[in-house]
Amino acid sequence: MRFEKREAEVLDAALDAFADFGFRKASVDEIAQRLGLSGGALYRYAANKRDLYKRAVARGFGLWQESVSKAVEAETEPVARFRTACRSAFRYLAGEPRLRRVLARDPSLFPLFEADDPFADINRSSVELLEGIIREGIAAGVFSDKGEVRSAARVIFSLYVLFVHKAYVAGEEDEEALFERGLDLILDGLRVRKEPR
Repeated sequence: MRFEKREAEVLDAALDAFADFGFRKASVDEIAQRLGLSGGALYRYAANKRDLYKRAVARGFGLWQESVSKAVEAETEPVARFRTACRSAFRYLAGEPRLRRVLARDPSLFPLFEADDPFADINRSSVELLEGIIREGIAAGVFSDKGEVRSAARVIFSLYVLFVHKAYVAGEEDEEALFERGLDLILDGLRVRKEPR
């Protein structure tokens, strides 16, 4: 338990340094100094600087995902769960400047194309969360079952990645309003259509 706590502290300090200086300029000694450790002591937690970077970013992504999952668990109705998953995932970076700065410095960490994704496992579980919510909505008779649940979840996640890039990597204005409009359109497409009488 003590090792895990210290490991989390190390990864948080590393994320801070990578956010402040970027991968190239951040040094293992700088990260160690922030923790009151020697540079060599950090190698108990990571094999090298690249490994430390990847593990620090993975921790940041994991906390992001955990935050979204907790928000979704607070909802019971499928449409609210879907909306909450999308909104909380998109808005998370507004309150997490370290991860936002790391992504802005290194957009390859959250790529537009799945084949290039260094965190495919983490992002796959985000797609599975969306897929699960859509399936719940189908079971509740709220969402239409067109037999393409996995594909729908992947498309929705891809659109989300695009919005994250535009809002937080490229820093484009008014992306949240466009994101909300897109979310309404997606939900409109998912909902069961009532046949006119």
